[in-house]
Amino acid sequence: MTAPTRSRLLRWGVPVAATAAVAVVASGVLTAEADPPLPPRTAGQLLVDMQGAGVAGLSGTVVQDSDLGLPGLPDIGRRGGGAGLTSLLTGSHTLRVWYAGQDKQRVALLDSLGETDVVRNGTDAWLWSSESNSATHYRVPAGKGGTEATHELPAGVTPQQAAETALRALDPTTTVSTDGTRQVAGRDAYELVLASKDTRSLVGQVRLAVDAETSVPLRVQVFPKATGDGPAFSVGFTSVSFEVPADEQFAFTPPPGVTVTEGSLPAGAPSKAVLG
Repeated sequence: MTAPTRSRLLRWGVPVAATAAVAVVASGVLTAEADPPLPPRTAGQLLVDMQGAGVAGLSGTVVQDSDLGLPGLPDIGRRGGGAGLTSLLTGSHTLRVWYAGQDKQRVALLDSLGETDVVRNGTDAWLWSSESNSATHYRVPAGKGGTEATHELPAGVTPQQAAETALRALDPTTTVSTDGTRQVAGRDAYELVLASKDTRSLVGQVRLAVDAETSVPLRVQVFPKATGDGPAFSVGFTSVSFEVPADEQFAFTPPPGVTVTEGSLPAGAPSKAVLG
């Protein structure tokens, strides 16, 4: 499921490839005045590092906050056993994530009513809801990358997804700079700032906290042009480990009494990873 606000929130103009945008903006970017022990990095260097970032595994807790001025949305995310996935577009939500490669991924949405998990383990993918006491099983063709069942999830549920969306929105009217360093989830990070010069844009800034060691995005914040107390959208790790999670995190077995159905992937379902 693609979040309906995605293009309106982050699209700044005629899109071009992020690599082309790097060439446009990198020549005049500022150098990060990193607090020790981080070495200085230019915005252009950080953009290149992010595009080439890759880790063998990670796990952590993600908090997403949305204040987009949207009313409470009907729960249309129950298709296939999902519980309230469209609610990710509003309010505050906590997720647990695990990643051990393109064929081992898990995202767990935790809320007051229960838990919803999307799990990929090899050729098996599961969508499980504790609230509806149901699970949907998907067969993923061997060699298919990514968590195919994530067509049930809105875009931007992890910092990596949100950062990719922001980078795809880069165009020649975008200025890119750095704003020192930050501590995010207990890790040193550079702060990368994307700003649009397009007067029609409703987005003032997008701030990306980039992990100093792995170049993985740790947090993404979207600020509107109108002045306010904080970001309209934020998603970031509150804790993270870059150790490869144990296989048991991806070994899903439906609990007793759960109604299990066999699902089919939509035609042309994209091969995308939740965390990569």
